[in-house]
Amino acid sequence: MGIQVVIKPEYRITPPPQLAPQMVEVPRSTFNFDFEYERKILAEAEKENPNWGKFVIERQTPPPPPQQQQQPPQPPRGPRHSTSTTSMATPGDPLVEKYMSMGLGREAVSFAVLNYGDNPTKVKEFVKAYNALHEMGFTSRNVPELLAMHDNDPDKVIQHLLSTT
Repeated sequence: MGIQVVIKPEYRITPPPQLAPQMVEVPRSTFNFDFEYERKILAEAEKENPNWGKFVIERQTPPPPPQQQQQPPQPPRGPRHSTSTTSMATPGDPLVEKYMSMGLGREAVSFAVLNYGDNPTKVKEFVKAYNALHEMGFTSRNVPELLAMHDNDPDKVIQHLLSTT
C-alpha cells in the first residue's frame, strides 16, 4: 500500500549549473552604524512624553556631496516661492523652530517652510518625502525644488531624477 507520484519530465527541477567564482573575496562594508544613537531614540520612544527636539539638535544632516554634473537651475514652479528653493529659511525663524520642536530636521523644515509657509500638512508631507529621498541617496540640490513641483510626491521626483541622469 502506498502512493506513487510521477512528475512529468517538463516539470522536473534540475540542479543549477556550477559557475566559476568571479570574485574570490567579498568586499566588506565601510558603513559605520551608530547603534548608541539608535538606543537613545528607542529609549526616548518608550517615554510617555518623548522630546524629539533634542535629537534634531544633536544630529544634523550632513551637507550633500558636490555634484559632478551641475544642471542649469530651473525656475521654481511650486506653490509659493518668494526666493529660490535652494536657499533655506532663516535658522532663527520661529516657524522653523516650531516644526523642529516636533522632531523634524532643520534642513528639510527650512525648505518646507520656504515652499508652504505655516501649512502643517504640507510641511510634514514635504519633510517625510525629503528624508525618504535622502535615505535613498538622492542628495541633489534639486530635490526640494522637485518636491515642490511634484506636490511632495517622491515617486515622481525619483522618476524625474533618474530620467535626467
